[in-house]
Amino acid sequence: MTVRELWVSRLLGAVVGVFVLVIWGCAHEPVAPSSSEASTPQRTPVREPLPSGPLVLRGVVTWEGKPVAGVTVSAVLHADVPLSARACVQGEPGTTILDAGCGAMKGELAQTADWLGRRSPLRETVTDADGWFEFSNLRAATYDLWASGPKGTAFVAAIPAGANVARVPLEAGRLVTVDVADGNSGRPLPGAQVALLPRAGGYAFLATSDAGGKVVFPRVPTGEFHAVASFPGRLADAGPVGGDALSLRLHVPRTLSGRVLRQGEGVAGLRVQLEGEGWRRLEETRADGSFRMEGLPPGRYTLQVREGREIATAAVRIPEEGDFTDARLSLEPCGEVIGRVARPKGAPIQGAELELILTRDEVWRRLVATTSADGRFRFECVDPGQVGLSVKVAGHVLPSEPMKRDLAAGSALSADFVLQPAAPARGRILDPGGRGIRGVRIRLSSREVRSPPSSGEARGEVPRGGSATTAEDGSFEVDGLAPGRYEYELSPDESFFETRGEIRLPATNLKLKLRRKPVPTGVLERGSERLRASLSLPGE
Repeated sequence: MTVRELWVSRLLGAVVGVFVLVIWGCAHEPVAPSSSEASTPQRTPVREPLPSGPLVLRGVVTWEGKPVAGVTVSAVLHADVPLSARACVQGEPGTTILDAGCGAMKGELAQTADWLGRRSPLRETVTDADGWFEFSNLRAATYDLWASGPKGTAFVAAIPAGANVARVPLEAGRLVTVDVADGNSGRPLPGAQVALLPRAGGYAFLATSDAGGKVVFPRVPTGEFHAVASFPGRLADAGPVGGDALSLRLHVPRTLSGRVLRQGEGVAGLRVQLEGEGWRRLEETRADGSFRMEGLPPGRYTLQVREGREIATAAVRIPEEGDFTDARLSLEPCGEVIGRVARPKGAPIQGAELELILTRDEVWRRLVATTSADGRFRFECVDPGQVGLSVKVAGHVLPSEPMKRDLAAGSALSADFVLQPAAPARGRILDPGGRGIRGVRIRLSSREVRSPPSSGEARGEVPRGGSATTAEDGSFEVDGLAPGRYEYELSPDESFFETRGEIRLPATNLKLKLRRKPVPTGVLERGSERLRASLSLPGE
């Protein structure tokens, strides 16, 4: 292979390598325990072969553009639905199993990681003297490749079988430390299983925490990774690896119990809904109105029961050291919030989104509704308490503060919004040569004092400004502003000077220019040297 071919392979490898997962000497086996872990029983990994087929997948492993011999390369089937896209069935709609709001499924994540680390279908080979490897008799599918050798290790995702050349560039990576602690005392927890997962991959690297509750993954490159820890008799914990360290706390499962009452008497057959700490549960009350929920971590939760036109809500806190056994939910009549969103002359606004924030004692709830064709909205069954109501709709001037009212049990609250059409604020931010500049932050601040809304309705006349960031071509749009004079502030990167000025809205074709900062002579010379180097292939 010529020097030029090696250079080209290096460039192609950087494009193909989506994620690089580097664990020193352990890309296809669980991390070997240290001497302090020797007393911890280790299960023997059992892996299944990949399904057979007619296709071949071959490629080359490189380090700094040069082929590397003696590298172990492993292949597993690429996950059709990666963990980062797997739905959280017990969480809010749209959340995934890796989201913080999916606490109730951390145990399932730990089980999935254990299966991926021990039973993920696998085949492996070793690169030859020229750094090449080959997998034959593969079925038509995409595969993830792991490489491990003296120079480093690598992970390349989603390579189709039948590919002529799969480029696998090795990388040294960074060290990631996971600390596992007892959830109550905070003391280190030895013997916990910890799995490190690439968010896009179908594989997991397993290790066991040492006497200090610590697990070290020596070589992990930049990229998105998740870690999950589990221990018998404890609730699993998980989180994203944002830097080079992560702390996880494993709690003893706790119990929450209580009663649902109507005028002091227990009510049977009602469903109690629990939310909090990333958990969601439903439990039905017994004959005496009691309920019991087990296997919860300590923390703050909201309980709610709704039966017809009655509702009960309570906030509880499960302590670190024990259970919560006296939750009381007393049913009372629902309230409702109704209203209309319209323009100044009464024309209804359809599709406006209303957000209702309810606060009562320690209870906090968020409800959302959308206006119908006649501009009306309705929140049917709302707890008594203080209500904050805000509206959002494109192309209109929105109130800067929520409308706040007190809602009594069983009462109705009327809230109307009158919104003016917004003044457009669109344009481009340009360099001295007239080219658009991406990533510039523009802030608009009103120079005119607006009157507050009247007591009977909320009017969209009080916002003081808005902001936006320019797109690739330098374009921007700031929505929701009233007509008038505005001061603008442009915040670019270090290559340009910050700029201030004044404009009047509406304006649909603004062109705001930035002045470029002078480049110091030394920096210019070094830049020229780097440019000349980048245009020359090694060895020429």
